[in-house]
Amino acid sequence: MHRRRFITTVTASLPGVAAAASPPPSPPAPAGDPLTILHLTDIHIRPEHRAPERCARALAEIRRRHPEIGLVVNTGDSIYAADYANITRERMLEQWAIWDEVVVKSLNGIPSVHCIGNHDPWWAAPEKEKDEMHGIPYVCKRLGISAPYAASRRAGWEIITLDNSNGKLGPEQQNWLFRHLDSLPAKLPILIASHLPILSLAGQYDGGNMGDAKPAIDKLATRQAPVLCLSGHIHLQSSESIWNLQLHCNGALSGYWWEPGEAGDGSYKRTPAGYAIVRIHPDGRNESTYFPLPA
Repeated sequence: MHRRRFITTVTASLPGVAAAASPPPSPPAPAGDPLTILHLTDIHIRPEHRAPERCARALAEIRRRHPEIGLVVNTGDSIYAADYANITRERMLEQWAIWDEVVVKSLNGIPSVHCIGNHDPWWAAPEKEKDEMHGIPYVCKRLGISAPYAASRRAGWEIITLDNSNGKLGPEQQNWLFRHLDSLPAKLPILIASHLPILSLAGQYDGGNMGDAKPAIDKLATRQAPVLCLSGHIHLQSSESIWNLQLHCNGALSGYWWEPGEAGDGSYKRTPAGYAIVRIHPDGRNESTYFPLPA
């Protein structure tokens, strides 16, 4: 699946019912400070257009502006493109080397979770079954993750990363997700990170929402706690809410793939290159704000 081919701030809490009389006092929120998350997506690091220098400068400024960041959520397309049929091994390795030198070093010291983007895997290996650099396992190795989808507990939230880089979850991953959700306390808030949006106006407008999303949406909507979904892929920013779900498809750090683009300012269809700062509270409240890249 090919991005170009198929191709704010929101506060969430549990839905309540308005009362005619004065409501009873609210129970105290669970103790603990919010976790501040830096949501990066579609970094598309590449050697052209001074992207390494510009990316390093942007990440340094983001860290200066938001020293409280405690977690990075990267929702994929970390490198410019390894998925085209004409991409050589050398070109793919060149991009990952820049990733290590620029992005990994710039974010050193901050815990991170990663999703795989459709442009990240290299599919053009001559001997696909024998080549360790072919496909998704090698992307996992470069990102330092043990599997393409996983879960962990942070700040009173379950953080789940999904792999929909081929456009959908598929039966095996969906079954894993549903079993995992069934194992969690009903009131535990959940953050779902994926490359393609599970649901978004951005994807509806420009193509690219996850193809088999409805069963997952219906499953998540049965939970008693908030569900926060972070994604990218579209290079557009939109935020939606439905039932207990808050969904943020955020714009690309690379904007128009580090190129000037149609407007000449690096934006993609009126969404500037940027990043999101997300705060998750132990009681399930959450906020997400999208920031244009520092000039």
